[in-house]
Amino acid sequence: MLKETRYKDFTVSYRDSGKGEPLVLIHGFCESMEIWDQFIIELSHKYRVITPDLLGNGKTGDPLQIANVDDYVNTMEMQAECINEVLKACNVERCTIVGHSMGGYTALALAELFPEKVKGLCLFHSSAAADTDDKKLDRNRAIEVVNKDKNAFLEGMIPKMVASSNLEKMKEEVNKVLKIAKNISKEGLIAALAGMRDRKDRRHVLDSVDCPVLFIIGKDDLMIPVDKMPDQILRPKHSEVLILSGVGHMGFYEAKQETLFAIEKFKQETDTI
Repeated sequence: MLKETRYKDFTVSYRDSGKGEPLVLIHGFCESMEIWDQFIIELSHKYRVITPDLLGNGKTGDPLQIANVDDYVNTMEMQAECINEVLKACNVERCTIVGHSMGGYTALALAELFPEKVKGLCLFHSSAAADTDDKKLDRNRAIEVVNKDKNAFLEGMIPKMVASSNLEKMKEEVNKVLKIAKNISKEGLIAALAGMRDRKDRRHVLDSVDCPVLFIIGKDDLMIPVDKMPDQILRPKHSEVLILSGVGHMGFYEAKQETLFAIEKFKQETDTI
């Protein structure tokens, strides 16, 4: 069921499906709650599955009036506060959180700002590290390209989110994400790019969280390289890892059954806490 709540000047949309212990799935950059459609079908048989559209994305969109486009940045702290408003609207006090890519950055900010809300954290093709200086330059270049030609940027980036070996068989899924991304405004894309560029390093959150942390990693992920993750995997008190061969940045499509099984198993574990 599609519902709405308010956060600052945003009308935040989210889906609330099923009954049971709450599981929150947070989408990433250029995405919306729609990427979780197949997961919702499977998981809502056992759990209450909440899937929000982040600020500037999907049906949440942008504020009706943006006073100064240049200052319109959707920070990870804002995204986390937005998720907290959704949790309050749903009367959820504690939940297991799964964050894909930018959704993982949001989940980490939530775990830092509202640690009492998180009883399990899954970083799904995501990282606790801040952008390097080179990556920040890449974000700035991306902002310039989006300003000039949003669709050209998306058509160049989205196919790179799957492993090259999967591109042919994943055409339908890539086109679905591309359609979702093209419905995001230029301002929303830029606000997200700036928010990711400016996000703080949250590896200390991995050091301090009391809850289990699940890392889902694609060996062929160009966005979150596997060789950058070992340091993070070793930080939590309770760490679980799924490394997927032949998978890029879209494990929910490229390895649906494996990632679905891992999330369901992780959810069962966190519910005993």
